[in-house]
Amino acid sequence: MSNYFEWKELSNIYLEDSFVLGIAESESAIVFDIEFVLTESHPQYCQPKIGEQYCYRKGKLKLTKISPINWKRKSITRSLDANGEADFGNIDEFRDIGGGIYELSGDWGDLVVALSRIEVILD
Repeated sequence: MSNYFEWKELSNIYLEDSFVLGIAESESAIVFDIEFVLTESHPQYCQPKIGEQYCYRKGKLKLTKISPINWKRKSITRSLDANGEADFGNIDEFRDIGGGIYELSGDWGDLVVALSRIEVILD
């Protein structure tokens, strides 16, 4: 078993404080629209803006799947931040449980999926 921060694609991103802005599913992928927190080790890191704790960067977390998505729980409830912007919370857990099977969870839901590729696309 391993956690996301051990993987090359996500090693310089802090998901627990990143914000899920939307989720789209298709037969071949699930795509999270995210306002990512970049760590100081990320090549595109910059100093946080005044009043912000982290370096934020919008983008997508694309999970190309090879099996149906198994939603254990799904929520469409959005939260409003101090600026009045809506989000679905964070990705609190993202881990490889073995055999190409991954578990993800957050306020937006809990899912299990077999993945063939993880891709981060920054805007």
